[in-house]
Amino acid sequence: MTFESSPERLEALDYISDGLLVADAGGRVVFSTPSIAGLLGRAPATLGELSALLKPDGGPSFDSVLNALEREGRWSGEATGHPPRGAERLLDIRAERLLDAKERTLGYVFVARDVARERLLVKQVMQAQQMELVEHLSGGIAHEFKNLLTIIMAYASLLRDQMPSSDLQADVARIQQAAQAANDLTARLLAVARHSTPVLEDVDIHDVLGDIVALQKKALPRNITLSMPERETLPRVRADRATLDRALLNLCLNARDAMPEGGKLTLGLAEARLSDQDIQSRPEQRPGHYLVISVSDTGPGIPPEIQDRVFEPFFTTRKAATGMGLTVVRHAVRAMGGWVTLHSEPGLGACFELHLPTADTPSAAVSGPGPDEGPGPGGTERILAVDDDPLALSIAQRILQRAGYSVHGAPGGEEAIEYFRQRHAEIDLVVLDVVMPYVNGEDVYREIHRIKPGIPVLLVSGFTPKTAERLIRITGAQFLTKPFTQRGLAQAVRDALDRNKA
Repeated sequence: MTFESSPERLEALDYISDGLLVADAGGRVVFSTPSIAGLLGRAPATLGELSALLKPDGGPSFDSVLNALEREGRWSGEATGHPPRGAERLLDIRAERLLDAKERTLGYVFVARDVARERLLVKQVMQAQQMELVEHLSGGIAHEFKNLLTIIMAYASLLRDQMPSSDLQADVARIQQAAQAANDLTARLLAVARHSTPVLEDVDIHDVLGDIVALQKKALPRNITLSMPERETLPRVRADRATLDRALLNLCLNARDAMPEGGKLTLGLAEARLSDQDIQSRPEQRPGHYLVISVSDTGPGIPPEIQDRVFEPFFTTRKAATGMGLTVVRHAVRAMGGWVTLHSEPGLGACFELHLPTADTPSAAVSGPGPDEGPGPGGTERILAVDDDPLALSIAQRILQRAGYSVHGAPGGEEAIEYFRQRHAEIDLVVLDVVMPYVNGEDVYREIHRIKPGIPVLLVSGFTPKTAERLIRITGAQFLTKPFTQRGLAQAVRDALDRNKA
């Protein structure tokens, strides 16, 4: 078989995924391939004028493209295709002017390809990069914030111990409770920002919903009311706390967006025991004991014809959305051994239910603040405390000196190493901040152990223990997370010293 004849050569163009069309000098389509007809949603015989088919991005009409072709001989850019039915198409177009032997315009040839999915992928990559940046920024901010909370909580504890009046002590206790709540909220926000492999543990669902409600009260507009269930004795669930937080926040944001004119967002809880008969027609479900968490809204509801598609990747009915929120929710819940169901009717809102496997231990119906910890154990050993934050260093020194220890404070890694070289024989323990500028905690740790092998070290940081994971794994050093209480620091120091003596 040969391709000598013109019809055969033209038929070969039908196999090209990019669309091709040829227009005469007046801008009327005289030839097109099936691909371009598919991109524009029209039969080849009905293509007609270019100006009715495409609108260049950034240009008033397609006449501007023809004028550019006359001047330059070629043009490239993006244009929006307008099919008679269905969604518009974003097209990347390359165009050339066709000339006769006397260099007069015969027409124009256009090659187009659909770039909507490509643009979506680019947008998703940019969003992922932005989230990575947000994670780095939030980690740094949280570190500084936890330093401040350490100071607030520790000074409040010292102040409370020295107050004779029980009324004043109660006021300081409220400061401590508020600081602890701020620390818990910071930890939750960081957990939501991070994406990691789920680590299942027994979780009290009332604690989860309490944090979600605290966030939503600040994020919801005034025309949306929020309702949550009363606290009752319920089984714990086997879940990854950060993953569950992300899933519920996604559903709450979806519910909020479904009610632009206002409405009611309701969080609910129920228990379900499913047998083999209950799940016969549902292969993704398993028999067992489950806690059902529901997120309901009073919006317009989800049309029946798209309910089966709402969990598909990239499917969305909102222009500003990526279509990944519900997909993330489904995968998150599946990773925890559960599933998600949707109930919705037009005009009656939507309800998403998360079925999560229960743990064996029931959670308490009521929880309150813990008792005051007091100053904690003490000693007479000599300690080198290292922290680049002067206020955090000051409160650590004061707590440890109050506990009976002799303490020298070093405001950075270089100062710590220099002091340790000169006085290492006198030092029994180093309390070391992990993240510091210039000379970080790992460098300090390595140098002091070179000078005095076996010196016990207590690692301290406002970041998670993962920051010092390698140090902990190699050396077995203990780790204390900021913010710490007066008793927390004293107990960790005593444990590190006693452990070294054992």
